[in-house]
Amino acid sequence: MIQVFEDRIFHLQGKNVSYVFFADGHGFLRHLYFGSKLCDLPVHLAQTAFLGAAVNFDGAQLPNDNLNAMLLENGCAQLGDYRRPSVLVRRANGSSLTDFRYEGYRLLDEHKLDGMPCVRGGKTAEIRLRAAGGLTLLLYYTVFDDSDVVVRSASLLNDGERVEIEKLSSFCLDLYDDSRDTLQLCGNWASECRVVRNSSHKGVLQISSAGRGATSHTTNAFLALPEHNATETAGSVVAVNLVYSGSFGLTCENTSLGICRIQGGIDEENFRWALNGGERFDAPQAVLVYSDGGLGGMSRALHRFYLRHLVNPTFAYAPRPVVVNNWEGTYFNFDSAALKEMIAVSKQIGADTFVLDDGWFENRNDDTNGLGDWNVDKAKLPCGIEEIIDCCHKAGLKFGLWFEPEMVNEGTTLFALHPEWALHNPDGGRVRARNQLVLDFCNGEVVEYVFRKMEEIIKKGVDYVKWDMNRYLADLYSASLPADRQGEVTHRYVLGVYSLAQKLVSTFPHLLIEGCSGGGGRFDAGMLYYFPQIWTSDNTDAYCRTFIQYGTSMCYPMSAMSAHYSVCPNHQTGRITSSEARFNVASVCCFGYELDVRKLTEEQREEIKEQIANYRRWQKLVTEGDLYRLANPADGLWAVCQVLPDKSCARVVGMHGLILENARPWLLKVQGLQDDASYVVQETGTEITGKTLRCAGILLPQVFRDFQTFALHLVKKQ
Repeated sequence: MIQVFEDRIFHLQGKNVSYVFFADGHGFLRHLYFGSKLCDLPVHLAQTAFLGAAVNFDGAQLPNDNLNAMLLENGCAQLGDYRRPSVLVRRANGSSLTDFRYEGYRLLDEHKLDGMPCVRGGKTAEIRLRAAGGLTLLLYYTVFDDSDVVVRSASLLNDGERVEIEKLSSFCLDLYDDSRDTLQLCGNWASECRVVRNSSHKGVLQISSAGRGATSHTTNAFLALPEHNATETAGSVVAVNLVYSGSFGLTCENTSLGICRIQGGIDEENFRWALNGGERFDAPQAVLVYSDGGLGGMSRALHRFYLRHLVNPTFAYAPRPVVVNNWEGTYFNFDSAALKEMIAVSKQIGADTFVLDDGWFENRNDDTNGLGDWNVDKAKLPCGIEEIIDCCHKAGLKFGLWFEPEMVNEGTTLFALHPEWALHNPDGGRVRARNQLVLDFCNGEVVEYVFRKMEEIIKKGVDYVKWDMNRYLADLYSASLPADRQGEVTHRYVLGVYSLAQKLVSTFPHLLIEGCSGGGGRFDAGMLYYFPQIWTSDNTDAYCRTFIQYGTSMCYPMSAMSAHYSVCPNHQTGRITSSEARFNVASVCCFGYELDVRKLTEEQREEIKEQIANYRRWQKLVTEGDLYRLANPADGLWAVCQVLPDKSCARVVGMHGLILENARPWLLKVQGLQDDASYVVQETGTEITGKTLRCAGILLPQVFRDFQTFALHLVKKQ
């Protein structure tokens, strides 16, 4: 619900949150409140105290008019607000001073972005700010009756002479609270989304993917500000997650006046956008969430919101396929006979989708060639891909296929015909990674070519696509753009990615696409709009995955994470873990197997058949359940509880780390159940109330070895 008073005071209300701001007498948009839902307006907070001398908008030193001491909805540039600005626009005369003042508002049923992912539904307030020279800044605020979020975005309209946008933040949020911790998700390839929490700081904390053209393995487009004493279950948390998949930036600035400013969007490094008269530029959306239920409450608010309003409704709550992927089983070394045998075994063990990974197209016997042409390798598959698809379908399985649409190898026909279709240094030389170059997705002709090649293959009967991206952008030059638009490459590139994704989901509405970027290198809310699940990490080691899945769950639902059971010793770490451990850790996500199923013994096949049958019994907990993190793997135990919304059943899964001498038994307190209901532990027959499980806990089985796991199923007694 959105309430407007006196045409300048705005009270936005979600399910349990309020967001309040107003336009003051000078036309500056000032923040008042973001937190638990209010029944009245906190207008008394509008009296800003005079906090030290500073130059304000008219050069005077006046109480209540000090921009540097105000909570603003849009950071001002060169007006006496000495924090980082939200908008930087360079005019033809060289000036970047932009003085945006409130002009009016509109209420909209929904706000859509052209060519970019955006949330569905909600009520939107469009706030119009005007500056000299024909520039209009539109700030968007969207709220939802069923969610605890506020979705922000910004657009710039130019009715005057050409300008150059140097920065346009999706949002700016000022808080009178510089004591909060910061929590971010950092990492690297095979170690994504490790939780990093630090105490409050002075100055600017900046996280960004720094020109990579993707959100990256190294940092996720997410930032949380928990109260210093906030835990998993208690305390207030403010957080933001960008609905964007390109080079991004987020900053948290704590000033000497005790004000915290967080803002972000497209990374301003390597970004310049020429905006002619009559044109408009849209920044991506940002999801702001408030929780007074700790980090767990924050996560569940984001999970529920994404499933209701971001993920494709066709797949959001639908059961996901149990897949067998051949990559770690065969790598590039396979032929049609091998694939047919793998399909037969996949059917035998109860899988429902077989995914053929990299290596099915011409000149692809290693990672040095083949990307870009997408012609089936008749040496490996003499009867074409159709034979494998038919084999799959006749066995009652669906067929999945791997693509890396954004890349090209230099030995391909495509590169020979169109070397200018790859991003490159115009002065000579090309930056290679994994022996490949990045196609110029700024060029619509390139995007259309890739779509036609993929469409040709998918029409043969492909049910599932794994879309990979195994390197970042580097040489940021597009032959399709003039010299004065080369600063647009990183953003135009991701717009091209979105264009291809939209073409695919529109043409094939029932095609399930799994995103991937060397694992979690592009695991973000923008991709979730098109791809309902994403390969969480190339690291399939069960112990490592507990850390990766723990961090990823901070903002993304478990049904968005793809996790596979793989062979031991693990291919990434060499670690040996039990079959039970590998299954339990992967089974809290969208699930599958990453191995050569032909090599399984009869005993192993029967074990996996039973695993798949068990997974299907409680798969609704993955696609529909609420997640409660019960233990942090950094403390020696990873444990989660997945609970259906009606509290009728739950599953508690965990893994111990390294055994310590004289270790005490673990008493695990289980969150998320109905306090006054009794639950039967299916493994033991024990009957325990939800409140006892929450307050007293349950004693875990004795630990006898490293990486020991457990799974408990709880059913509410009728």
